[in-house]
Amino acid sequence: MEPGKRALGVRCFSRSELFFMDHFPSYPIVPGVLQIEMIAQLGGKCVMAANKDILPVLTSIKSAKFRKAIQPGDKVFIHVDVMVRKSYSVASGWIEVDGHNVASAEVMYGHIPIPEAQKKDDLPGNYSGQGTIIDGI
Repeated sequence: MEPGKRALGVRCFSRSELFFMDHFPSYPIVPGVLQIEMIAQLGGKCVMAANKDILPVLTSIKSAKFRKAIQPGDKVFIHVDVMVRKSYSVASGWIEVDGHNVASAEVMYGHIPIPEAQKKDDLPGNYSGQGTIIDGI
C-alpha cells in the first residue's frame, strides 16, 4: 500500500462462502455489490492510512462495470488508485482474475473528522478481515 495513493488487496473465494448458497446455487457467482464493497473498503483503508484523523464514508458510486463472473476458487486482485482532498476522496478501483479486468468502479468518500477521544483500534481502517493488503506496490 502507498497511503493516500494506491493499494492492492487479494481475496480467494471458496465454495463454502455463505452467499454462494443463494447467489446462485446452480451457478455460484460473487454478487456485484460485494465486488463494489471490496473496492470501497480497500480505497477507504488507503485513505485512512494517509490521514488517521478522518473516517471516509461512502457517498457515491460511479461507472460500476461487471465484465466477467467471479466464481468459487477464483483468486482476485483488488486495485485502487486514490485521490485524497481536504473534504473528500475518490478511489478508482478494478478487480482482476487471471490477469483479466473483471469489474471496476469509481467510489467517492466524504470525510468525517474523528475526535481524539473516539480514535480506537476498531475503526474500519484498522479492520483486518479475510483478504490481504499487499505492502510495497
